Amino acid sequence: MPSLGRTDGVATHRYGRVATATVVVVVATIALPDDDVGRGVALMLQAFLLTMVTIAARDASGRALTAIALAAAVLGAVGAVGADLPTWLVLGLSGALAGAMVATMATGVVALVRSEGVTVHAVGGGLGIYLLVGMLFADVVGAVAAVGDNSYFAQGTDATSGERIYYSFTTLTTTGFGDLTPGTEVGRALGVLEMLTGQIYLVVVVALLVGNLRRRVA
Repeated sequence: MPSLGRTDGVATHRYGRVATATVVVVVATIALPDDDVGRGVALMLQAFLLTMVTIAARDASGRALTAIALAAAVLGAVGAVGADLPTWLVLGLSGALAGAMVATMATGVVALVRSEGVTVHAVGGGLGIYLLVGMLFADVVGAVAAVGDNSYFAQGTDATSGERIYYSFTTLTTTGFGDLTPGTEVGRALGVLEMLTGQIYLVVVVALLVGNLRRRVA
């Protein structure tokens, strides 16, 4: 039986590291400037994170995931040197990255729980998914803002990419500072959906993982 610590085509289940890396990527993406260089660097960070998620969850040779990560890394590198990146392309790749990471990590966490029960890394994976959902909603907001005729937010702006991530997490956690509020019916519907997703996920999925971890330790 191969060791779980190996990375040569074998899942590592190091979800604690993935969750930590996700926090770093989220914070860095918010802090990056809203220009081609900043968006390029953000794509490269997300491509690196997808690689970590893929290795942690399962066989790292998945062609679709490898293609998404490679495309994002190349486009990110092009943007990082100052090339003009189409908004639709950046949003599409960013959304594909976030969606791929959520699906891949969820599959890996379920496999880990089935094989080893609830471990610290399973809890880390659960929290990592929560963070990735916030990033995914930010991309959806960006896409809706890009195709809409009116400003997405009531403050008269579509916001920068970093501001949309900030808004997404204040919505997901139901913090709601109020400095950015959706100004359209679609935006409000998305806001409600994200709030419900965040709260239900915490009180059901994360609570179950933490509860079973405590039971196992006891």
